[in-house]
Amino acid sequence: MTPATRPYRSTEERRREIVDATIVVLAERGFAATSFARICEDAGLSSTRMISYHFADKAALMQAVVAHVVDGAAAVMVPAMEGASTWRGKLAAYITTNLRYLADNRLAARAVIEVIANAPRADNGLREDTSALLLSVLLSHGQEAGEFRQFDTLVVARSIRATIDAFATTMPGSPSATDAAIAEIVDLFDRATRQGEPA
Repeated sequence: MTPATRPYRSTEERRREIVDATIVVLAERGFAATSFARICEDAGLSSTRMISYHFADKAALMQAVVAHVVDGAAAVMVPAMEGASTWRGKLAAYITTNLRYLADNRLAARAVIEVIANAPRADNGLREDTSALLLSVLLSHGQEAGEFRQFDTLVVARSIRATIDAFATTMPGSPSATDAAIAEIVDLFDRATRQGEPA
């Protein structure tokens, strides 16, 4: 029997199936309505026991959803940033690929927003966003290299992250309008940060 026809799935495949189903339910029904029973019903899973076998509770499942989306975004963002030879280029790549990932994965974007907005703070820090801190490091390197003007890197990093997060819920519906919005956001922060612009 070939792997494609085997009657069982690996633990990783089953976890991925559950996470994918949860993303759809979160995006379409919201955090409050996302229960193990609802996920089973909407995804056609056999039993809630299948979910609880892989995830101890809803908090653990929500963490897995966020991790899955973050990892997916990183897979496209990191190579693009590493391929840029300047800090301005790395910032542009960071913003462009992040926004493009959201535009290409709209259900996942909405699902993560539901989790971040609604998960209790005690759920192992799901609300704790380290991305702004990491982005501020990139901005600091750009300042040290003389490519960015002097500014509070954490304030600007938070502004960039807030714009990206807002894009997830307000992005245009058409591809051309989405492309134009992404280009506008990239240009906005390039002009706001680059050396030579007025403070």
